[in-house]
Amino acid sequence: MLEPLPAGRPPRFAGPYLLLAALGAGGMGEVHLACRTGTPTADPSAMVAVKTVRADLAVDGDFRARFRREITAARAVSGPYTARLVDADADAAVPWLATEYVPGPSLAEAVTATGPLPVEAVRALGVALARALESVHAAKVLHRDLKPANVLLGPAGPKLIDFGIAQAFEATALTSTGLVVGSPGFMSPEHLAGSRAVVPASDVFCLGAVLAFAASGRGPFHDEEMASVVFRISRADAELDAVPAELRSVVERCLRLDPADRPTAAEVAGLLGGGAPEVFPWPGGVLSLLARYGEAAREIGEAAASGAGVADLPTIGPRVPYSPTAMVSGPAVTAAPAERRRRPWVALAAGTAAAVVLATAGVLLLDRDGSGGGTRAGGPSAGGSTGATGGGGANPAASTAPASLDHVVHPAGAEGRTRDFGADGVDLRARPANWSPWSASTGITIGECALTPKALVCTGDGEAVVALRAADGKKLWSKPPRADRVWDGTHSPAVVGDAVWVTGRDGIVGYRWEDGGQVGRAAAPGAPYAVKGTDLRGDVLYTTYVDMSDQETSGGLVTAVSLKGGAPKELWRTRVDVFPEAPVAAGDRVYVPGDGTVHALDARTGGRAGRAAGTDGCSEIVVHEKSVLCPTGDGVEVLDADTLRRTRTIGRGVPVTGNLAVDADGVVAVFDGDRLHAYDLESGAERWSRSAGGEWTAVVGDRVLSGEGTTVYTTPLTNPPDSPDRRSFRLPKGMEESAAAVEGEPVAFGLPSGGAVFLALDNGVVVSGYLP
Repeated sequence: MLEPLPAGRPPRFAGPYLLLAALGAGGMGEVHLACRTGTPTADPSAMVAVKTVRADLAVDGDFRARFRREITAARAVSGPYTARLVDADADAAVPWLATEYVPGPSLAEAVTATGPLPVEAVRALGVALARALESVHAAKVLHRDLKPANVLLGPAGPKLIDFGIAQAFEATALTSTGLVVGSPGFMSPEHLAGSRAVVPASDVFCLGAVLAFAASGRGPFHDEEMASVVFRISRADAELDAVPAELRSVVERCLRLDPADRPTAAEVAGLLGGGAPEVFPWPGGVLSLLARYGEAAREIGEAAASGAGVADLPTIGPRVPYSPTAMVSGPAVTAAPAERRRRPWVALAAGTAAAVVLATAGVLLLDRDGSGGGTRAGGPSAGGSTGATGGGGANPAASTAPASLDHVVHPAGAEGRTRDFGADGVDLRARPANWSPWSASTGITIGECALTPKALVCTGDGEAVVALRAADGKKLWSKPPRADRVWDGTHSPAVVGDAVWVTGRDGIVGYRWEDGGQVGRAAAPGAPYAVKGTDLRGDVLYTTYVDMSDQETSGGLVTAVSLKGGAPKELWRTRVDVFPEAPVAAGDRVYVPGDGTVHALDARTGGRAGRAAGTDGCSEIVVHEKSVLCPTGDGVEVLDADTLRRTRTIGRGVPVTGNLAVDADGVVAVFDGDRLHAYDLESGAERWSRSAGGEWTAVVGDRVLSGEGTTVYTTPLTNPPDSPDRRSFRLPKGMEESAAAVEGEPVAFGLPSGGAVFLALDNGVVVSGYLP
């Protein structure tokens, strides 16, 4: 339980650590969220979980010996799925140890709150826990208390915690002979025989019970009477009817009565598939909890860093204790788990964006002063989100997640401008280093922004460009708009390497995104052409120009310029007989809509490869694999990407407003002004429709992210709830909410470390905050 410390009391310390909030209590100690004294932080990965001996316990020589053994056991164990010991002192007046902090729920809480995990998630969980037991047993240590409350779910996977009753193989037992250690409902038959009878296979038995709980929401020996629980464990009489058939055989082998008949931890991992996934396939409910935990820890850290303390923060606690000693009963599951999406979770790992959903609506209130620089959040969320706990902490060195953002996040998501941020080939598990929510006023009308590891670079009217520090919104540099604005259109910044390229009337200019220094320039077609739109694919920038000399003939131009090596070189230019809209590059084609037609050009040569007429209203297209999607006032026209022949109409009769988004599985999300619809691209069938408003959409993981002004919503692509989860971003003081429409494309990223979004508004303000 993450609970603020009582107000009005002196700060509490454990060795070099300042205690920030209570996480919970175990059998012999208390656990607190903490940070290094003198260096408070809002970064959960820099926090620790500090375990101290309870004040009411007598700390004698035997007790210190036991605590030293716990420290030795924790120090001996290492691996990506076990909690790493950071520091410890058994000889302090109050003995303590610090482990990494995991900003996520325990398995017990997650299942209790959201129901059983899908099969794919249980497989991944089982592989990770089996690998964790491998490392525990390789260090000649027994865990001895593997239960759902001692498995914390983190962004990069589960962490096995609490070696408080671990016993080294070769150590002399300090417990009394016959003492039963473990948790009822998740103990092995050997636990019942006494601590000396526990062997590595006992941990495997407990693992089987934990996996049964994860898959069914109920422990395999659950009973209302404790005597019945003990009797059933003693006979290995497990109830596994609710465990999915594809998992049952593995669980059954773990729960065999004779330890010799059980598989080893390594064998369990092999039976479940062997390899851990690149990104854990946590379902939406777990992702919601991860976001809430991370945000709560950040709020506690931000309060400490501001000097405000944490006593005035609301209590944020899970539905089950941090590390309970009693058996955890499973939830009453009244409905079948939601159908698992076909989308491969490795695609989620490759995305540039993702959102996570809160179980309750939350509002992020940011204190703003309206200054040009960014201002950080200075207090807790005003929303009703609950839950923030964890222990053990994510180990950046052991995790597959990078320490900070190390890639470029382009607007509009994946190739083809599908607004699917799950298929852009970038690791989405990190934010910019030291990021916190912020707001900044730029003084220009912003079109679109691209996120680099250190800067958010945005283009605006009149060829203006501004770079804001991604971590806090501070202005790094800017280029003012032209005084002689002929065309007010904006376009996407093109980031290649360490440069951002901005297309204007006089050419394409490259600036270093860190300091704004000019790195190169290429000539533009010149008068009478004005820039309409751009699209970057690899290191080639495709641009459409409008012929301003004779708008009655609706002429235009398309160019391709290589930006490779910082030396721009025009590859080709092609005249088109339409008033062109922004281009979309996908595969070996460049698609150009305009004046009721769609042109297809060869991306290498600029040669004409196809044309479709009669596409009235189709001014902003999306390309998904072999389909070109044109949102119109009467549904979504689908064209074959090779021939531009019409294949079908999706949502006929639905007047599409705003843009549309398509995920990797071909699920199309569109607004009609009053409702949000999800369609299957292949069949055209409507999956669901719900009341909703919005100006834009994006696909984020297994969710639809949408926005209306400064309010952002997330809705699951499958089985949407009655109401979407929502978060509002407050403008700087003195600015009217009514003037805050989103301009261009949002940039979102962050799952599963607690998603974040960057929104450029039409009043020149950029806001960055946590996603719902």
